[in-house]
Amino acid sequence: MTAYFWQWWQGFVTVRLRGPGLERLLSKIAQAGIVLWEVERRTPEVMLARVGVKDFRRLRPLLWGSRINICILDRHGLPFLLRQIRGRLMLIAGLIMCLVFILQLSSYVWLIEIAGEEMLSFSELKLAVQELGVKPGVRRASLAPRQIEKALLLKFPNLVWAQLELRGVKALLTVAERSEAKGAAKPAGHIFAERDGVITQVLVLRGTAQVREGDTVQAGDLLISGVYYDGRGQKQFGSAEGIVRARVWYQAVGEAPLVVWQPVKTGERRLQFLVTIGPWTIPFGKSYSPETHLADRKDWWLSLGRAMVPLGFSRVDYWAVEHQPVPVPLETAKVQARALAWDSLLQQGLDPDEVRSENGIVEPMGDQDGIRVTLKVEAEQEIGLFLNQ
Repeated sequence: MTAYFWQWWQGFVTVRLRGPGLERLLSKIAQAGIVLWEVERRTPEVMLARVGVKDFRRLRPLLWGSRINICILDRHGLPFLLRQIRGRLMLIAGLIMCLVFILQLSSYVWLIEIAGEEMLSFSELKLAVQELGVKPGVRRASLAPRQIEKALLLKFPNLVWAQLELRGVKALLTVAERSEAKGAAKPAGHIFAERDGVITQVLVLRGTAQVREGDTVQAGDLLISGVYYDGRGQKQFGSAEGIVRARVWYQAVGEAPLVVWQPVKTGERRLQFLVTIGPWTIPFGKSYSPETHLADRKDWWLSLGRAMVPLGFSRVDYWAVEHQPVPVPLETAKVQARALAWDSLLQQGLDPDEVRSENGIVEPMGDQDGIRVTLKVEAEQEIGLFLNQ
């Protein structure tokens, strides 16, 4: 890695040497102390190699008097990169300005979303939050979500809970209305934990809280009991209502191969002809398994009118193949395995917007022909599950 960085810092080129007498030229190059690397002999008279910029200037005189010509195929390294940058200063400046502009736009709220309203109208809530300063184009830093939530609760008596979240350029307002306002008569029951987690918020609308912030709960634990005492001190058993949010953890595994087997034609071809008459197909010749042959089919059809039977002719070329191993770059395999792990997380019910942190562990599989990516994700979400009693 250090050697490659030093070569990239000084600059190097990929050259092609073509002509008779390459062995004598290589001997001269070695005697002159010129270093070549990644030398690849394509044909007896064609060779590819990489050489530093300084050594390339010393290489050309060695070709004098020979029938070998040299051609630069590609240029690599910092000197050539700087040369390209000099000619594209305006483009780079434009990209920087676009990046700054995008970062500046991301510090504003452009979308407003409201969820949870039933009896209250969407337009009424939207107008209220706009009067409180939540409108497209407002700076995120100028908003105070907790104060806006309190103002909404005072403005709308039917609201028992409101939460304003700033997610990127979107402001999400989630509200909960009183059950009397919604006219819903729920059966008696309790709220239990749907997943393991650490409690971060407990809001009781009806019932008695059984947990507090910071408590660790397991799936099935009682969070809010439907048993409570009314204003006259009498014990009641009704429908527990409330919101319990917690830090929860998800884990998923994705695997991807480092070697894939691809079919390569050997050059051996076999033909098969098919004659189709209406619904019947008559084969002439043997068919072959797709595991050992690739099929290339061409069809010709003869239209004989609506009252006549359609006639078709097909030719199938079966090419014999051999499956050869093709290495998959490690970074490509990581991306594939990570995508599979994320698919598994989404199937478990994880909402990407609720993710707070993510940790990935990459390890080789037992056969060393693949890698395994284990994703551990922390999220904050509602874990309460109401069950009738």
